[in-house]
Amino acid sequence: MSPIDITEAKAWLDAIPGGQLGIEADQQWHLFASISEPVVTVYGAYDTGKSSLLRRLIVDSGVEVPEWLTISARHETFEVNEVRVAGCLLRDTPGFVTGADDARADMNTQLANAAVDLTDVVIVTVTPQLATAEFPALQALVRRAWDPGSLWFVISRFDEAGVDPESDLDGYRERSKRKTDELRSALDLDDAVPVFVVSQDFAQMAGSERNPDPQMWDDCRGWDGMAELRSALIDLGSGNGSSLRASAAQRFWRRAVGNSLDGLNVEVAKYLDHENFSEEGLRLRQSWLAQLEALQKSADADLRGKISECIGQAVDDQRDADAIQLSLKTSIDFWYGLQERSVEKLLRNVDDTIALEKQRPPWKKLETLAESIRVEADRSTSAKETTEVISPTVERVSNAALKALTEYEKYSSLKKPTQAAASSAMNMSKRVAVATATLPLVVEMSSIAEKFLKSRADAAERDRQRKFMEAELERTGERAATLALSEFEPLADAARQAILDATAERVDLRDGLGQLVAELRRLIDSGESLLRTSGKDLARPD
Repeated sequence: MSPIDITEAKAWLDAIPGGQLGIEADQQWHLFASISEPVVTVYGAYDTGKSSLLRRLIVDSGVEVPEWLTISARHETFEVNEVRVAGCLLRDTPGFVTGADDARADMNTQLANAAVDLTDVVIVTVTPQLATAEFPALQALVRRAWDPGSLWFVISRFDEAGVDPESDLDGYRERSKRKTDELRSALDLDDAVPVFVVSQDFAQMAGSERNPDPQMWDDCRGWDGMAELRSALIDLGSGNGSSLRASAAQRFWRRAVGNSLDGLNVEVAKYLDHENFSEEGLRLRQSWLAQLEALQKSADADLRGKISECIGQAVDDQRDADAIQLSLKTSIDFWYGLQERSVEKLLRNVDDTIALEKQRPPWKKLETLAESIRVEADRSTSAKETTEVISPTVERVSNAALKALTEYEKYSSLKKPTQAAASSAMNMSKRVAVATATLPLVVEMSSIAEKFLKSRADAAERDRQRKFMEAELERTGERAATLALSEFEPLADAARQAILDATAERVDLRDGLGQLVAELRRLIDSGESLLRTSGKDLARPD
């Protein structure tokens, strides 16, 4: 398996929106790399005997047991602590909890996993009953790139395995071998992975005492397995650990890339859903705007037709000026009322559709995202940003993606919609205004028609006058139609703006979402390529 290129891994992490993950990882690694002794991390589920194991190793090494080490039946370890023993730096971690559903348990699990990401050797503790619920977590741990000597297992508190070593030592050893074989089979452990079976505090003779007399365990030392474990630590502490540190570097950077890829995949799925929902909103907006445009074109043609028909009937029926005026005014008023109702019907459809859409989970999620962007954009740029390095990479990638989207949207003035409903654009009729505006032209048309009707010229002259009148009426009718349509235009503009406002929050994020999804996908492709080139077996660390 080819090693991962650490320089490329750093550069890839730095390319993730926010530009902090690579810096954070580099800081963590250099802090770890500055430790001269081999770092040994004790890792296991809650109540697998980690603290009592550490106490025994510390006491047998003649070192004062630190205050932070507490032995009890309760969950006592809530942070990563360190002590130097046998030439090594031993780290105690909180017990991880599979499927943790409370904040404390979740934080403990994060702390423990973060410690395992930066260690030369990990000692995994299990009870004689072996792991059950935590098996998936241990299987994932085993699948990491552990070089020989960097992964150890301890079957802890084996005096609780059901065989009394003082009365049946052979039975105790036979069960020890059987449990070891069972553990190796269950986790598919390589033969190079040592498994120590220990009874670190036989019959709980030391109980919760912090610094017990090491002589109390003298009668157990021949079979309790602690001598073998301590000897392995001494050998580790006295040897050259450069190969283990190099292996740790590979695991750490591979893990950093893999964890970030997990975060990016979560984010791209989330933002792709947002983008698709925003695209749906854009299609709705375009459909409504197209309907409005079609309505305007139809209104134009309808008005001109009505004016032409009205004039033609007036001339054919030889109506007087008053009758012509009444006919024209009635037609224009009817036309405007019909357009009002058509626009109102369209906007009611917009309101009804938006009301239904807002009940869908995707809308609520997009509203939450929009609010997050507004909050992020309003945050003072002078405020010092703090990052919890211990927080999961998935969470930090999520925060980085939100900041990137905020950056993409910073010029778009994303605001909350100000109108409660699109139909609020229909709050005032302009029929009277239309009638008033077109009245002079209506009078002019009626006068032209009446003048022709009263003419007593001969047939040839009347034919010439009729053609002249029809041309004049056509020009005047065109002006009346243009004027009436100009009075209708503000209503259409208000309806158009209402549609834009009603769909703004759903659509306005579309460009930023598209840009972010494309960026995340590019990063995922390059990150997966980076891991693939460093070995097929571990293309995606668990």
